[in-house]
Amino acid sequence: MTNVRPKSLDNSADALVELAGLLQAGRPELALSAKVAAPATHEHLARVTTEFATYAGNQFEDAVALIAALSTKLKTAVGAYHAVDARAQATLDSFLRNSTYQAP
Repeated sequence: MTNVRPKSLDNSADALVELAGLLQAGRPELALSAKVAAPATHEHLARVTTEFATYAGNQFEDAVALIAALSTKLKTAVGAYHAVDARAQATLDSFLRNSTYQAP
């Protein structure tokens, strides 16, 4: 049996949400790649810079989405553990209430 602490999972989910928010707030500014454009730079350099900035921006958005999705999965797991704990507690409570001690 695994030793799972739902509170720890919940705190981890909150930390992931906070991380996703901080990353989104500090997201890369794709418009800055427009400053590297012809005639100030060579056309090839401008094109490659724009391609890289677009790729990096897409990867960044994917990472933020993944972190947010992981947080949601952790929150769901916390709810499942609470439900299982509640059912186990109810079963134990029922057993204790409805049983009678009989001396051997």
